[in-house]
Amino acid sequence: MVILGVDPGLASTGFGAITFNKSTSPSLLKCGCIITSPGLHISERLAQIYNDMEHLIKSINPELVAIENIFSLVRYPKAGILLGGVLGIIYLSVFQNNIRMVEITPKEVKSSLAGYGNANKKQIKEATLKALRISELSSFHSADALAIALTAYYRKNYLGVK
Repeated sequence: MVILGVDPGLASTGFGAITFNKSTSPSLLKCGCIITSPGLHISERLAQIYNDMEHLIKSINPELVAIENIFSLVRYPKAGILLGGVLGIIYLSVFQNNIRMVEITPKEVKSSLAGYGNANKKQIKEATLKALRISELSSFHSADALAIALTAYYRKNYLGVK
């Protein structure tokens, strides 16, 4: 099975795919970031995210997409609106490819990987590296996306276990 984790963002959308089967623990399949240029119009940036997500989904063929359930601070409403556009594009791509999707809160990721709901980004990255038995990840965005994918893996109902 392949799970694609997504850490949405307009400037940088992190992605991380893990693969596993009933007899193996999860391992890294692919990870990285979709980077958009702040000099482009919002419509061009969203189109790029959509096209890159489509290419990613077609190349790794995930059975489940796990996306971070975002929140926006009241002090930054414009950021929340822009992030909503990114989420809409990702949801559309997942829906059009007929893939199951789950939303995962940051607190669940932290609790699942670090055992502590207020863990920091460094702790989550270290837990992700350990879980996947790898030594380094190039960015916190891809590390966060892999952490989201691992959290979905740890949910029993997505492993087929009752």
